[in-house]
Amino acid sequence: SYMAESLDVLKQKFKAFQQQFGKPQLRAEVQRWLESQVMNVCAELYWSDPAVQDLSNHVTRSRAAGWWADVSAKVSQTATAAASVITELLAANTAKEQKGPRLSKQPDASKDTNGRGRAKNGTDANEWSENDDVYWGHQLDRASALLTKSGVGRWTTQMVVDLLMDNVVSMVDAEPFVHHADTRTAVLNFSHAILRNKYHSTVDQVENTIKPFKYEVEIEPHEWSKARKRSSALIDNEIRLCRQALQKVRSSTSKKQLQHAVQFVKGAEKRGLDPLSVQAEIARRNAEQATASQPEASDAASANSDSHDIASNDVDDLGYSQYSPRLLRQAQQVLMVQDRLSILHMRRKALASSACASPDNKRFCPETFLDVVAEKLAYNAVLFINYELLQDFFFQFPRELDSNLYYGKTLQQTRDFASQNPHIGQQLKLIERRQRLELVMTRLNELVRQQTAAEQHGRKRSHWSSTASPSYSNPFPGL
Repeated sequence: SYMAESLDVLKQKFKAFQQQFGKPQLRAEVQRWLESQVMNVCAELYWSDPAVQDLSNHVTRSRAAGWWADVSAKVSQTATAAASVITELLAANTAKEQKGPRLSKQPDASKDTNGRGRAKNGTDANEWSENDDVYWGHQLDRASALLTKSGVGRWTTQMVVDLLMDNVVSMVDAEPFVHHADTRTAVLNFSHAILRNKYHSTVDQVENTIKPFKYEVEIEPHEWSKARKRSSALIDNEIRLCRQALQKVRSSTSKKQLQHAVQFVKGAEKRGLDPLSVQAEIARRNAEQATASQPEASDAASANSDSHDIASNDVDDLGYSQYSPRLLRQAQQVLMVQDRLSILHMRRKALASSACASPDNKRFCPETFLDVVAEKLAYNAVLFINYELLQDFFFQFPRELDSNLYYGKTLQQTRDFASQNPHIGQQLKLIERRQRLELVMTRLNELVRQQTAAEQHGRKRSHWSSTASPSYSNPFPGL
């Protein structure tokens, strides 16, 4: 029937979705969400911190200092060996005139050479204090806590629930259920009921399994190496997004006007002025000029405070009247994105340095460390989401579909369901009309048959009457 075929179409779509959305796809979705959270945490605690530039410079400088120290040590060793060889050759040539070889005090020179190198390195190292290590270690703990204690179980489970419901909605919004509003509502209701029954238990299971990572995270070298590549790719993606944002702003405004507005905003910030407050100052002074002819307005303007006059003079110096509020907002956005781009480039360079090659320096490479944490959270969260929620939903959905929409339906309910589709309803009307016509035709044929039978019976009876023996008026003659 039409109802059975419609339900089979929905089951086939659901089966195709089940095959396409398995455990790997689920892990990819959760990992993608957690990586976005990692970027948000880095932007909040690191990229907006003015000291992050010192952190990046220390990482890159330590790499250069280490390389220079290795080169200096090799050069010192080569110079020492060459000096020893030259000294021995000179001593051999003068052996006849002196008793014993004349040796130079190369260890002292070597000591001086190495001592200067170490002193230089020590001077560079003194720029980074223990307080800096404590500060960035504390920042790393805060970042880890923000990621692990932000309700990962609730957010990841809700994300999967929304993803499943979105796919169910896309299934029932297509043919043939687009014509069956009640059936569509029923499918969505029991789908939501299945997910709601498993939601809280899944959240609890996920929170329990990630609880150890809230206090301690053990990192293997291969995990750190993979996370380093992923975090570098994430920063590259952030750089790409920033460049797209800059291009979008620059394409919507004249280049010359935007450059002048950027310079204006920079000058306003140096003088301690907010560009938006500058626009408010513009509106206020325009209002004052409109009422300048009135003595009361002029007296009120002369009674302003000294700080207000200073701000007005600063605004006049900056040439505020030629910029619109929209242009100033775009200039602010350009400056903000440019600052973020410079920070991202520094962090990208820091992640590529040798200091970030080892998990021991995780406080210098928070992006990589948080990516390791995100990967561990995603792996453990997917284990319980897959078995507690996803597989149960895949098992229950087709059975609920049959029990709610197919079994126990009467013939009239089935016919009403089919009639909701205009095309099928028209076909049903034609079928019913044909059935009525066939019934009328059958009855007409029956009437014709009965009439024909009656006529044949009448003819047979008249024929029998005409062929019967003659009747006698005196049946007993001679009496």
